[in-house]
Amino acid sequence: MEQMMKSIYIEGKVVELQEEFPVRFACMEHFDQELDEYVNDYEVAPDTYAAQAVEDEAVDKRCRACGEPGQIALLREKGL
Repeated sequence: MEQMMKSIYIEGKVVELQEEFPVRFACMEHFDQELDEYVNDYEVAPDTYAAQAVEDEAVDKRCRACGEPGQIALLREKGL
């Protein structure tokens, strides 16, 4: 699904996020579609991580398109 966050835990580290960009997850089947939508909606390419690397339990890691478990996280880090 889609969440606005200030930071997130990835591989044991706090990653500061650009707050105006959401954190989204996608399954492999819908990754290309979600990537295209992110770029179209925000006019910027997201940073991507394996969903399993995101360690924050409060994060909904389901694919935005189909609701299945997401394998890829799409987000925007600060400073990148």
